[in-house]
Amino acid sequence: MKKFLVALTLCTCAFGATAQVFNHLGAGVGVGSTGISVELATPITSFVQMRAGVSIMPGITFNADADYTYTVMNQQQRGTVELQGDLNRVQGQVIFNVYPVPKVPFYVAAGAYFGGNKLLKITGHSDDLANPDAQAIIGDYKIPANANGDISGGFKVKNFRPYIGIGWGRMIPGKLLSFSTELGVQFEGRPELYTDYGQIDQSLVEDDNTFNKIADALKVYPTLTFRLNFRAF
Repeated sequence: MKKFLVALTLCTCAFGATAQVFNHLGAGVGVGSTGISVELATPITSFVQMRAGVSIMPGITFNADADYTYTVMNQQQRGTVELQGDLNRVQGQVIFNVYPVPKVPFYVAAGAYFGGNKLLKITGHSDDLANPDAQAIIGDYKIPANANGDISGGFKVKNFRPYIGIGWGRMIPGKLLSFSTELGVQFEGRPELYTDYGQIDQSLVEDDNTFNKIADALKVYPTLTFRLNFRAF
């Protein structure tokens, strides 16, 4: 998929340079499940438009409990720690809109998002976690704490994420302004737990907490975007 997109970009750019179809430029500002997006768009042919930009997810946070374990005098102790999840991330995107019937504003979108591979950041603190072998349980893995009892880590996804979608509207309006909406999915794969301290261990006891449920749900990241488009020239 990645090689195909690179080849498609090179071919369309080469064709565009020859046919001189890069004669218009549009700009769009959107809001949706990827946060706030800003994009530039240009026509490739009468059927295809290419757009590129950045999407910024603001720092949306939530709190959730997680079990933890530690050892005192050769006996394993258990407890609960409140952790904070943060969905803040910045992504770039390059997407091609294909209009099967150029006079109709319905389009099929294909491309990719890249960067912003840290899907969810997790932090927390407990004095009990200052124990050298203290670890919080997330799903069927254990994430360690540092010497101060702090936890820092989260879930990572692939750095390159293919995207497909459908939409209605034109990225380059015929007049000054237009409105468009788009529904699609990013193919992220199974999010992987990471830590900023030590290493992740397998847990013998599974804790199906909020963080693990989010990771399971976001193997495919749904996108819904509402966009206001401007015609530059």
